[in-house]
Amino acid sequence: MEERKVPEEEQKDSEEEYSFLQEVIKDETGGKKLRSRILHMIALGSVFGVVTCFSFSVSKPWIENKLGGDPEQVTIPKDEEEDGEENAEGGTEAVKEDSSAQPDTPEPEEKTAPDSESYRQMLQSLKEVAKDSADSIVEITGLEEKDVWEDELRSSRQSISGVIVADNGQELLILGKICPVKNAKHIRVTFFGGDSYDATVKASDRNLGLSVYAVARSGISEEMWTKIDTAALGNSNLVNIGDTVIVYGKPFGYSNAYTYGVISTERANINLSDGQYEAVYTDISGTDGASGVLMNIRGEVIAIVDQTLLEEDSRSQIAGYGISDIKDVIELLSNGQSVPYIGIRGMDVTEDMESQGLPKGVYVKTVETDSPAMAAGIQNGDIITAVDDAEIVDIAGYHKLLMRKSQGNRIVFKGCRQGTGGEYVDINFSVTVGTKK
Repeated sequence: MEERKVPEEEQKDSEEEYSFLQEVIKDETGGKKLRSRILHMIALGSVFGVVTCFSFSVSKPWIENKLGGDPEQVTIPKDEEEDGEENAEGGTEAVKEDSSAQPDTPEPEEKTAPDSESYRQMLQSLKEVAKDSADSIVEITGLEEKDVWEDELRSSRQSISGVIVADNGQELLILGKICPVKNAKHIRVTFFGGDSYDATVKASDRNLGLSVYAVARSGISEEMWTKIDTAALGNSNLVNIGDTVIVYGKPFGYSNAYTYGVISTERANINLSDGQYEAVYTDISGTDGASGVLMNIRGEVIAIVDQTLLEEDSRSQIAGYGISDIKDVIELLSNGQSVPYIGIRGMDVTEDMESQGLPKGVYVKTVETDSPAMAAGIQNGDIITAVDDAEIVDIAGYHKLLMRKSQGNRIVFKGCRQGTGGEYVDINFSVTVGTKK
């Protein structure tokens, strides 16, 4: 039988007609290898992610310490008055005792003189407290030229003692008097261990003569860091005459010195711009220009040494500002903020003054030259009765309200001024908050 040949054109048509039935055969071995590689890469990626997360979490504190970042806000807890409580205006009000209560009268205790052994133990205890506090005390030196140190005697005279009050996560913050070197271009802080580091002035208050100095944490060696401690700030409102105190710093003109004594007088208030500040006086002998801190027997700071609180002819005794009254200032300076300033030196209007016709408030004794108060027209003898509609009954309330303001804020003082006929008339002042230079 003769084989029939299919024409070439019919053959092409047939192939096109059944082309959809054609199948491509894939290499199954190659596909398995590809899947294996993909799974292997996924596994490696997972391991890398876990290791990276763990490494970051471990190294994050070190990175933040070395590379910096936003500092934490410093908060200094305030103290309550020993025998008073805050009223609505921010001042203090005496707590009335219940006269009907008749407490039992305790039997008098028999007093005995301490023997030499108990006295020795007491001194040893005070010595241990002082030693434990050394890690928070530093020496601050102003230099006119960096890395140029003059003879030790002159450097010592140009230095002051300071205390570590806070750590904002990026800087160690140190409270001390304003640097005695007026034209100092560089500040050096020397810790108790002997290491010295560059420092900057975070902020200053010319009213109290205080500064907060900052040392970058990233520059402090790990060994030195383990020796540094932040001081505990106590409550100077609880200090009484006869209490034992420790002075630490430069009470005698040289650093890292300490001695003991007692509170020698009752608490006294010093009138400065826009407030009253408690002064703490001791029987401890020191030198004019002494610096450092006063601590109680628990090692808590209760005062910042400042001999200007004493008369020039009696500056051989150690005195200082009570810590409780300046905690708001320390907090502002530690956060790099200026201290609000109006320039009024005032006093409370007493009951005797009220009986003579003076209204309740703050009596203006002095208006400082070139101050915001003077620019606003406030005069000696005026009485401030309100600040931005908040009633003022005493200097403590006035100070607390002012500390909530910021430089540049405009506030309204309501007050009274004595007229020609002797009567007091209402008067208002618009004041711009400044800072003392």
